[in-house]
Amino acid sequence: MTHEAEAYIDDSRELRDDDTFCFSCTPDKECFTACCHDLNLVLMPYDIFRLKHRLGITSQEFLDRYTSVHVGQGSGLPVVMLQMEGPYLKCPFLEEGKGCSVYEDRPGACRTYPLARIAARSKDREGVDEFYYLVREPDCQGFNGGRQWSVREWKEHEGIAEYNEMNDLFGELLQAKTETGVQSLHADQIELFYMGCYNLDEFRRYFLEGPNLDRYMEPEEVVKSISEDELELLKFAIGWVKKKLFQGSCFACGLPPQE
Repeated sequence: MTHEAEAYIDDSRELRDDDTFCFSCTPDKECFTACCHDLNLVLMPYDIFRLKHRLGITSQEFLDRYTSVHVGQGSGLPVVMLQMEGPYLKCPFLEEGKGCSVYEDRPGACRTYPLARIAARSKDREGVDEFYYLVREPDCQGFNGGRQWSVREWKEHEGIAEYNEMNDLFGELLQAKTETGVQSLHADQIELFYMGCYNLDEFRRYFLEGPNLDRYMEPEEVVKSISEDELELLKFAIGWVKKKLFQGSCFACGLPPQE
């Protein structure tokens, strides 16, 4: 979700799967693609995974070309943002007059809009308690004459489930940090977090191809699975970061030498 969208969240009504709302985003609307400009769009690990595959480039190439990164003031963790381009700060994947050029692999926040997902976690309960709010930006005409959807129908139509699943896995990592009480990480830990969550090709080189003792601690079937399936590698990498930084005794983990 963008910071702009957060400002227009209608929190007067919690929407669950069977609740309904009316919305349509179509080229005949005057506001079509207006929301693709001047965004503060945070990218999740799975967003980067999908986009770098869509573009046929490495995660490092994607991060260098399309993103900026900063350390969040509240979290102390690296935050990856999609970099806008041009004088009108448009999304780099917006083709004027056509729309989104990566539509099938667009980020989860774009898919979910005009809903804002709220995922509550508890140490005392497995899984995630999920509900949604509507985002009502003043220039958006999608609510005018839009068709009726249930939240469940919208999630299915927009292909949101797999994004939510991966974001929940990432959320477990963030929760693990919160539970440790650690306020900030040192530079090497930030680099480790960034590599494991965002720079998957670098993590593959480090974990599967480099002289990494951690690899030999894993069952052979796990190493085989993550070697052959990159989505499994991403899931493993997020869990590895959680274990390495927030579930063990090693809070001074280093990284392999950089070339």
